[in-house]
Amino acid sequence: MQTQWKINKKIPKQFIESFPEYTELTLQLLWDRNLKTQQDIDEFFNPDYNQDLHDPFLMKGMKKAVGRIEKAIKSKEKITIFGDYDADGVCSTAILSETLNTLKSKPSVYIPNRNKEGYGLNLKAVKEAISEGTTLIITVDCGMSDFEEIKLANSLGVDVIIVDHHELSGKLPQAFSIVNPRQSGETYPFLELAAAGVVFKLCQALLSRTSTIINGWEKWLLDLVAIATVSDCMLLIGENRTLVRYGLVVLAKTKRIGLQMLMNKVNIKSIVDNQLSMTSLDSYVLGFIFGPRINAAGRMGNAITAYELLVSKTKEEAEKLAKELDKKNRERIKITNKIFEEVDKRIKIEDSIIFEGDKDWSVGVVGLIAGRLAEKYLRPAIIFQEESDRSTGSARSIEGFNIVEAISECKELLEDFGGHPGAAGFTVLNENLNKFRKKLFKIADRKIKKISSSLILKVDKKMIVEEINFKAFEEIQKFSPFGEGNSRPLFIMKDLKVLSLRRVGSDNNHLKLSLSREGKTLEAIGFWLGDFYDKIKKDDSLEIVFELDVNEWNGTRELQLKIKDLRLSKS
Repeated sequence: MQTQWKINKKIPKQFIESFPEYTELTLQLLWDRNLKTQQDIDEFFNPDYNQDLHDPFLMKGMKKAVGRIEKAIKSKEKITIFGDYDADGVCSTAILSETLNTLKSKPSVYIPNRNKEGYGLNLKAVKEAISEGTTLIITVDCGMSDFEEIKLANSLGVDVIIVDHHELSGKLPQAFSIVNPRQSGETYPFLELAAAGVVFKLCQALLSRTSTIINGWEKWLLDLVAIATVSDCMLLIGENRTLVRYGLVVLAKTKRIGLQMLMNKVNIKSIVDNQLSMTSLDSYVLGFIFGPRINAAGRMGNAITAYELLVSKTKEEAEKLAKELDKKNRERIKITNKIFEEVDKRIKIEDSIIFEGDKDWSVGVVGLIAGRLAEKYLRPAIIFQEESDRSTGSARSIEGFNIVEAISECKELLEDFGGHPGAAGFTVLNENLNKFRKKLFKIADRKIKKISSSLILKVDKKMIVEEINFKAFEEIQKFSPFGEGNSRPLFIMKDLKVLSLRRVGSDNNHLKLSLSREGKTLEAIGFWLGDFYDKIKKDDSLEIVFELDVNEWNGTRELQLKIKDLRLSKS
């Protein structure tokens, strides 16, 4: 399957004339993101915490959940928070536990072991919590498929509140209250919140009903909301954009000793412009620095380590935990790279979907492998670990192909599944594995052909060499934070002469290039494009799709083209 480069239509003259205060580059990027009115543009460039966040009580189940939690706090009931083991789940757990502690409750926290217990509630954990006196269980980032466990809790007189954001598969568990913007009959205006975003709305609602907590205290939770939202690949539009934008500022001056120590460990320095409510931190820091290290705890051991980091109160404890998470992340990278190379050798270019598994591939990293493969080959990827009688895996998708919807079409073959349009997980008995594979291939063949006969890389505009400057980079940065639904702008440049090229990275997976056009030298890097080293040579002429980036080292800053795809120029 080949990749097409498609340049977005040039902005109409009328749009340029309507907003003379903006450059054509900025207007093109606004147009491409469907931001075409003054109100849309103002909200995008100037998110307002007080105006852009919706009333949490608009969310279905919120009033009932808040009332039950208030009752538990007043009666000094024992509350157990049951979280998920990924960054969204761990951050959600920390957000809720911190809020309940502030409201004078002392909740217990339970985060399952990914490798030993799997996703969601489990009967043993529910029994254990109840035996220790729990009368209210609150699940965060899980619970929507835990019918048996919730039935058990109900039979023992224990209420369960589900706070989640995952897609629903029809039938709902008989929980006391479900707070999930994706359930039917929902009136909340924004459906794309991470679990941490939904938990934050619950905390907003709880705090709005008390006069004992200083107004605005909940803003200090936004560092974790931002990390979770970006790490869970949620759309960075609407309310999420406001939460992440303010969350980055909170992160830059966070009170959490654990996050401070983690920043020290990885040499992250933050600068805050209080007047503009801006910071030097960005979504890359959230998604590629904090997220992977918090996730590494659950992938390589027990996620409770990451939770303890987020709520740690002493510098000594925080330093120790930050060091441990950084070490686990390095181990995760090593294992991930090894498995990625194994999978990469198996892939058939003609297949519309990647579907691979192995008994030696840890379930803790298969989602990462799937994500990298989907990005590299621009097709859905499903990677799984085979066990003795069943296989557990993760899926990552491409724009236009709803992976959880595709998997749900196979639900009669599955033990369990769940997720979002772009990412999902599943468990299947090995006796059904081949049937599952065949059905997914049929679905993918049918639906991906409807998307396009070839996969498309959408490009914002064609660049000329004179436009590659710091002024253009600063204009682009105004569109941050970047992420799902607001990706970094892509550009095309043609007829670039190769001055030099070399492989870089510990496994030679990346490609470093010096390119020139019209006498100007441009430095470029292509992550995971090391295979192109054998296909091009010095003095070749290239055309590339790239992001405009800045490389900072030894106190210097230079512009850099971050290549997403390349090919030899047509003669």
